[in-house]
Amino acid sequence: MVPSPAEPVAAQGTSEAESLGPAPVGAAPLPDLGPSDSPEAAAEKVEVEVELAGPAGAEPPQPPEGGWGWLVMLAAMWCNGSVFGVQNACGVLFVSMLKTFGSKDDDQMVFKTAWVSSLSMGMIFFCCPIASVFTDIFGCRKTAVVGAAIGFIGLLSSSFVSSIEPLYLTYGIIFACGCSFAYQPSLVILGHYFKKRLGLVNGIVTAGSSIFTILLPYLLRVLTERVGLFYTLRVLCIFMFVLFLAGFTYRPLIPRVRDKESGIKGGNRSALFQRKKFSPPKKVFNFAIFKVTAYAVWAVGIPLALFGYFVPYVHLVSMLFWL
Repeated sequence: MVPSPAEPVAAQGTSEAESLGPAPVGAAPLPDLGPSDSPEAAAEKVEVEVELAGPAGAEPPQPPEGGWGWLVMLAAMWCNGSVFGVQNACGVLFVSMLKTFGSKDDDQMVFKTAWVSSLSMGMIFFCCPIASVFTDIFGCRKTAVVGAAIGFIGLLSSSFVSSIEPLYLTYGIIFACGCSFAYQPSLVILGHYFKKRLGLVNGIVTAGSSIFTILLPYLLRVLTERVGLFYTLRVLCIFMFVLFLAGFTYRPLIPRVRDKESGIKGGNRSALFQRKKFSPPKKVFNFAIFKVTAYAVWAVGIPLALFGYFVPYVHLVSMLFWL
């Protein structure tokens, strides 16, 4: 009997499915292959799914959806408020810097002063990829605490300068980098404690920057008029010190890979004080996520949108001199 043409095609599809092997435990089910999918495309889909799913048998713990997580939410809210409240109120500090170091009639001095806030705002987001790597290696708590300490040092040292140029280093780089390392873990830790309420919690945390942005200009105006620029910066150091204490609330729930291998649980309090041999991760950046079209479009679109987002904060103040 002559076999029908459909039989070899079915046999070929069965052999391709067997060659891919069973899906790893905990991985998401793969979509059915369409008629236009080639074996190379199917193998690439399997590779992306496996890399994103993580190691076989790894089941992350379920978020508690509350409890200690509410305190973590308040700490993250304070982080967003103190970091972006100061950055968004840079116009008040800009005017105070001009009065302290120069004059608004000097165009060169206006340009130099504007660079302080622009550099600080840019360095916060420029250091975010580096801060993300440190968060993966050392955890949210250590990264946030060290970042807040660096920001405190940068802001305090800014109150002792005698000219505008040192502020590029102290305020524009050191303070901004510290804020970046404190800000990035506040976004990551929320996913450890919440899943069903993650949207609500993210909204509350983001509202912290709005509240601080509304209130801080009034506080900064009173401080700069009564005590001057330098003492105003020292008062702002209190915000960074509270942020330093808030970082200790980021209690880890998901153990890191090297902690699992050494038998240390993520929630063990003594793990913070144990001396462990540093072992860098095998893969720092997981570029497999960029093979997901939706994420790639999002990752490219957000930076393009931010090109115009910060323009009013930086350049709107200069328009006041024309009024």
